Amino acid sequence: MRAPRRRAWVVTALLVVFMVINFADKSVLGLAADPIRKDLGLSSSAFGLASSAFFLLFSVCGAAVGLLVDRVRPKRLLLAMAALWSVAQAPVAMGGGLAVLVTSRVLLGAAEGPAFPVAQQTTLSWFLNHRRNLPGALIVLGITLGVLVAAPVLTWVIHHHGWRSAVTVVALAGAAWALLWIPLGGEGPYAATPDNDFLASAGSGERTGTVEGQGLEGRGRPRAGRRTVGSSRPVPGSVPRSSISAPTGSSPSAWSGSLPTSTTAWAIPRPHPPGC
Repeated sequence: MRAPRRRAWVVTALLVVFMVINFADKSVLGLAADPIRKDLGLSSSAFGLASSAFFLLFSVCGAAVGLLVDRVRPKRLLLAMAALWSVAQAPVAMGGGLAVLVTSRVLLGAAEGPAFPVAQQTTLSWFLNHRRNLPGALIVLGITLGVLVAAPVLTWVIHHHGWRSAVTVVALAGAAWALLWIPLGGEGPYAATPDNDFLASAGSGERTGTVEGQGLEGRGRPRAGRRTVGSSRPVPGSVPRSSISAPTGSSPSAWSGSLPTSTTAWAIPRPHPPGC
């Protein structure tokens, strides 16, 4: 039991770092705005074009991968995203002008659009429902850590070694993360898949005693088919059990039928379904 729990927190830590790198990739252009404009001779409108290119496919790819995540393992999607981050920034780190910068930002935005939801889903797949608050909050915290950690580090690199060195740092960070993710990453035992989604949710309900577990327990039982329900017709001349009244002076236990839940039910007997 300790090994899966340790693995769950290792994966969570990796995905927190994943979100820190995600922020660093986004922010490096803004942090190095003045050196980039001076080095490439860009006007304000040209630099604005390069900055806004990041969002050209950001939302579109976020929605597309959101549909794809039910068919492709999140481990592969996260690995592909991190690899594309590094590949997209490599040409800018080595050289190139405005066209290379715009193309790089478009690809980077496309790869980073679905980063947060896929990382969140993968993290939560390692924990039962009643233990998901902390790991879910840590993934969100990864964005804040990007501001607290990545921004000062990148600012120092830009100031001392140039803006292309800062792009190189974030590209190498993405590649290093991908190498760690291959052996250490993966989905947990509570991943939302058709094979184990019911088992994971049912286990959560059993441990917490929540209504969710009870609902899943009921959902796991076979339902009566239409033919079975439709075959329970009243027999002419028979008296439904719910219409039988207790004799005078009898105790409540002498009732053979169930108490009605409304005043109209006293006048309209309701036959019981089979098996009750």
